[in-house]
Amino acid sequence: MKNILCAGYTAVCHAHTAVEDVTVSLLLHKIDKKTGRRSAKAPMFVKEGDVCIVRIECAQPLCLETYEDVPQLSRFNLRDEGKTVAVGKITKLIFDA
Repeated sequence: MKNILCAGYTAVCHAHTAVEDVTVSLLLHKIDKKTGRRSAKAPMFVKEGDVCIVRIECAQPLCLETYEDVPQLSRFNLRDEGKTVAVGKITKLIFDA
C-alpha cells in the first residue's frame, strides 16, 4: 500500500488524549527538505516522506494549541486503518464562527 495524501482524505487524528475524525481539506504547500522553501503552487497530492503544509477540518471541536504557544499540545498523528500516515505540528488555528 502506498501512502498518498490528497485533499478530501479522511483519517483519525490523535492529539495528546483526543481522538477525532478529521478531513484534509486543502494541501497548501510542499516544502523542499534541502532548502526549506515552500512551493509556489499547491500540490495535488503528497507521498510518503514528503513535508507539506495542509489544512485539516475537524467534525467536533478539539482542545489544541499552536506550536509557538504550547509545543506539548500542538503535536498530532493522523492514522488510517491502524497505521500512522502522517505526523505534524499545528502552526495556525482557524476558527469558524
